[in-house]
Amino acid sequence: MSKLLEAKVNELFDATKDLMNPSEIESHCEQFNTWLNNQTSYSNESLGTVLSRAGFYKKFKSITNLVPGQNAVVVSKHDENGNVVGTTIKHLCLELCGLTPQQWDERNQTTRVTDRLSNEGQEIDPDKYLEVTGRLLESEDPHELAVGLIAATGRRPHEILARARFTPVEGQPYKVLFGGQGKKRGLDTSFEIATLYPGEYIIKCLSRLRNEPGTKSLLIEVANEFPKDLAKQNTAIDNRRGQSLRRVVRDYFGDKYTENPALELREGDDQNNNKALRAACAALIIERDYPGSIGSKMLAFGRFLGHIALTEKPSDSNLKNIVTTLGYSDYYVRKPIPYPTAPQKEKEKTASVRVTESDFELIKNLQSAWELSTQPAVIARLLKFYKHGTKEILEAKSQCDRLKEELVQANDQIIKLKEEISAMQLQPQSQPEQQPQVASGDLRAMIQEIIREELQGMQVNTTPTPTSIPQIKTTEPAEQAKSITNWEDFSDKELWESKAKGSAEEKVRRSFLAIASYNDTMATGDNDRLAITNQALRELSGANGMVVGDWIKSHADEVVSHNAKHGMGNSKDPSKVETYYNKRHGGERITELLQLISDKFLDGQAMKASKPEEKPATTPTTTQSSQNKTITLKATEASRMDIEHALKQNPGYTVTTKDGKKVAAIYRLNESGEVVEV
Repeated sequence: MSKLLEAKVNELFDATKDLMNPSEIESHCEQFNTWLNNQTSYSNESLGTVLSRAGFYKKFKSITNLVPGQNAVVVSKHDENGNVVGTTIKHLCLELCGLTPQQWDERNQTTRVTDRLSNEGQEIDPDKYLEVTGRLLESEDPHELAVGLIAATGRRPHEILARARFTPVEGQPYKVLFGGQGKKRGLDTSFEIATLYPGEYIIKCLSRLRNEPGTKSLLIEVANEFPKDLAKQNTAIDNRRGQSLRRVVRDYFGDKYTENPALELREGDDQNNNKALRAACAALIIERDYPGSIGSKMLAFGRFLGHIALTEKPSDSNLKNIVTTLGYSDYYVRKPIPYPTAPQKEKEKTASVRVTESDFELIKNLQSAWELSTQPAVIARLLKFYKHGTKEILEAKSQCDRLKEELVQANDQIIKLKEEISAMQLQPQSQPEQQPQVASGDLRAMIQEIIREELQGMQVNTTPTPTSIPQIKTTEPAEQAKSITNWEDFSDKELWESKAKGSAEEKVRRSFLAIASYNDTMATGDNDRLAITNQALRELSGANGMVVGDWIKSHADEVVSHNAKHGMGNSKDPSKVETYYNKRHGGERITELLQLISDKFLDGQAMKASKPEEKPATTPTTTQSSQNKTITLKATEASRMDIEHALKQNPGYTVTTKDGKKVAAIYRLNESGEVVEV
């Protein structure tokens, strides 16, 4: 049904996105609502969620040419007390389809969490829970193994199946460093989490699950279906494995028909599910590892579940998501919680092997040298060496065969080249201009260049024969050789020093977060806030205007939302990202605010001289002569603020704006420091 709903949403969007007639739009909306009411059975509680997953709200919010009375309506905004606090413009489809405002209000008035917390809650038997979790972790069934990992780590299903990265924490056997959180709050960085079973064992179990053919096939399938949308990939993974995982949870942890479930059902649930395992795991971890106050437990609880982001500059504003954590806080523990060890594999039976006395002495000497407890362990290590050695020898032989073929081809080309050179040298003297003079040194260089081209990049770890040619190793620039896929793990200093592909987008993202954090936490509102604009992000990040423009376009909702929250949005059209709020500050004040933001939120790494490849597209070209100094800007791209900034940063200069080769205008600063047109 989810794919059919998504197809219907796309059909509605394609039919109405360009319409400017209310009657035509209403007709399409009526057809969509009729289908939704007659062909689906979504409740009011779930309809908003499924429409969001199908992209309904995102698609219609992306339409920017909204005209009230044609394709849009003006809707009042209310505070929690029902008072009108402003207005917003919405596309007609958002108003006519989906839930009504009253249904949204009823949906948001649920008391499910309050009901759970008002009761005594459910007690967990840690011994029973850990015993079932251990059996699942040992299972060869991928669905059971996945549920075991969820129960032991508290991670979400799509994180376990696709996104999670676990690495050991030195000196902390029951902790791992977790990266790849599905729902990101704040900066997407790795953070430590505790585990119910040893971290090394959890890592091995996760590797076993990811290498299972069914899991590999699933990940390839969703990646091909949604190649650039991780959110849709995560939803697809949850949908396609959700039923099988819930079946395992029900069978092993219990449902309403189970007399003695391994995990008591939560208030309002008929059977256990993955969210129940997540809540239970968190309760056991916090009770086991955090014996402090209720407040410290709740903070640790929220961090473990990923509701409270662990940023480099934490603030009390991060605690706003603690309400989400409360929804998982209905389990409690009375019994002590043990630290179970990883299951020990059953020992294999040994067999007798006949060896000579000299070989037997060698085995005993190896046992002593390698400090092994048994002689079978020596044999096992020798066999391991044999397997690896055989593989390496075969690979080396294959490389040698390829090298010999390349050398034969190279020798053939060398012989052919010598023949061509000899033929050229024997040409008649009457055409001296066609007789290239090739010195012996030049000939040797030409031959070496041919060999280098043929053998470039090949490395063979074998002893060269007398006829072999020495290996020629090539190196790559460090930035090209290093494949960077996770810029979020880089510090601000490392990021701003990098020139690698992808670093500019991450600089823009961090600059956006830095300005937003400054406005939310440090600015007082006394004319000291800074709107998020292309120019502000460009100056702070050092990225060029096209990169910044593309980033703003793909994150328009976040930019518009933040600027509107502080009254800095576009006064004529609140849905547009363009805003001229920062003009009130002037160039010098903007630079001061950006420098402050860099120092406080970006470790002082921004606002440095731009690297050559990161210079803004509208960077002025400066010409100097004995009479004047001129800065040239494109008339189609330069704003008044750009001109003012350029003049104040370069005293004594004039600014010339050009449309192609034609001079549009010339500007300078007068004695009062104001921009005037010459």
